[in-house]
Amino acid sequence: MKINSRTFLKIIKKTAYYLVMTGTFILGIAFFLSFIYLFDFNKKKGEHLGFSFDGFYKQLKYVLNQFMDFTPKSFIEYASNPTVLDGFLHSHTILGISLAIIITVGSILSIITMLSPVNLRRKLHQFLDFFEGLPDLVFIFAINMLNIILLKEYNFKIFPMYGLGSTQPIAFPVIVISFLPAILFGLFLLKSMEDEEQEHYIQFGFAKGLRKSYVYLIHLTGNILPVFIIKFRIILYMLLSNLVLVEHMYYYETAHTNLIMMQMFRGEHVLPLIYSIVMFVLPVILLEYLVKFIVKVTVIRKRGALPL
Repeated sequence: MKINSRTFLKIIKKTAYYLVMTGTFILGIAFFLSFIYLFDFNKKKGEHLGFSFDGFYKQLKYVLNQFMDFTPKSFIEYASNPTVLDGFLHSHTILGISLAIIITVGSILSIITMLSPVNLRRKLHQFLDFFEGLPDLVFIFAINMLNIILLKEYNFKIFPMYGLGSTQPIAFPVIVISFLPAILFGLFLLKSMEDEEQEHYIQFGFAKGLRKSYVYLIHLTGNILPVFIIKFRIILYMLLSNLVLVEHMYYYETAHTNLIMMQMFRGEHVLPLIYSIVMFVLPVILLEYLVKFIVKVTVIRKRGALPL
């Protein structure tokens, strides 16, 4: 198979892009771990905080030299460690369940709102808009306090927030990190459906006597799938940040995020930290590109061009 100059140039650009991204990631980690050495804390009483460029340079060089010890074997040995593997499976189990709940609940909310009468739709829309500006921490602390108050006053526990040893709770982190993203995802789908509702093919479908549920579920939903990719990426990384926040706040021992924190603040070698971050983020990146690829392959027709 012959490769023309345009395809070859595209391959070169892609390769250069990924090399630059990899180099930026390595330098970012190295600068982050060396940043504290930029300051000189060994000052006498009454003196201002000084800078130590020599200390920063030595630490940066030390960190970058550790990258030279990388081998595929060392990564496999680290990933196959039972502690690391348990943390990886625990965190990504929560992530997978939460993502399934977000897509399911968000889709149901948007479809129910779209199929509701106009007055009810307006009220549901206003209710969902309330949660759009609500910070994640407010909801996390509200659920936390509700659980504590019910346990203290009525000796009733909704779900366990903490775990002992290898037994870690699943329900609490899933509910906490997926509630707001599910509503935001449903609100985004709702706004996309309302914009798509103004297209001529929707009105044409109603004129032909097609049921409202059929037009919305089959044709309208299919045409907003390309838009779904944009919000899916935002929701995915929002889930990831919420998972880091919750697992670190409640310090689940087997959580992968706490393993990253331990390597960052207590680890003597930088490679285990890099391995932990790669293991944590790589499945999310692969899932993002997989969904993008599936939508591009399955949704071939242009937006609004599905025949009625």
